[in-house]
Amino acid sequence: MHKRLILALTCLGMLAGCNGEPSYRGLSFITYNYTPWDLDSIEITDSEGNSASTGSIGVGGGEGSVTCCYKLKGTDFKVRWSGVDGEEAIKHMHDGKYDEQVFDKETPVHFPASAIPAGDGPLYLELHIYPDEHMEMALSRKLLGQVRIPIVDSTRWLYAQHRDALQNYRDIYEVARVLAKVAKTAWIKYRIEDKQDMRQYMYLYFTVASNFDADPEIAAVLARPGRKPGDFARAVEAIGTAGGSR
Repeated sequence: MHKRLILALTCLGMLAGCNGEPSYRGLSFITYNYTPWDLDSIEITDSEGNSASTGSIGVGGGEGSVTCCYKLKGTDFKVRWSGVDGEEAIKHMHDGKYDEQVFDKETPVHFPASAIPAGDGPLYLELHIYPDEHMEMALSRKLLGQVRIPIVDSTRWLYAQHRDALQNYRDIYEVARVLAKVAKTAWIKYRIEDKQDMRQYMYLYFTVASNFDADPEIAAVLARPGRKPGDFARAVEAIGTAGGSR
């Protein structure tokens, strides 16, 4: 009897029904934006029409931007999202062409049935939008520390440590938008995700040369089979071209 009771409670608490589709209740929703675009709105909808939404997520942003409280059901969802290239939006702010810069997209996302993380805090549904615009979902009890591609961290570090090399940029926000476009290439081409790897990649791009990865030594490091997080940063330091404080 005791084991049957535990199983029943587990089914109800984790997935709201062991024989049906997973159902998640009381969700707080957070989107992590690793694209180069400033996002205006993000809405995730299940097959029954239940939805969760958020908005105003800048490039690389999302951590801490939470909305609640939602219910979603199933394993297949649609994400409707809209955004703009922030720098193009600024250029066309007053010429009547702003609306032409805005895009609207719809992306399917599959999220297998997932156990509810242990704990008593809020339950966060994370939507991670990657540089190639594929999306992944996750459940967490943690609000901070869930960023997978450190675009904001890299921007702040670069601006603090190497501002003299950024004189051609208007402000940190322009640097962030350009850096996010560079991060798109870094992730798609080389899967740069580690914080130190990303910092050194951006150091080389912004202060040495935008085509730094054509250098044979650097290219060899980036192409190295089995390269692990942090290996690129350590190799750059060993080569002697890394810059500034880590």
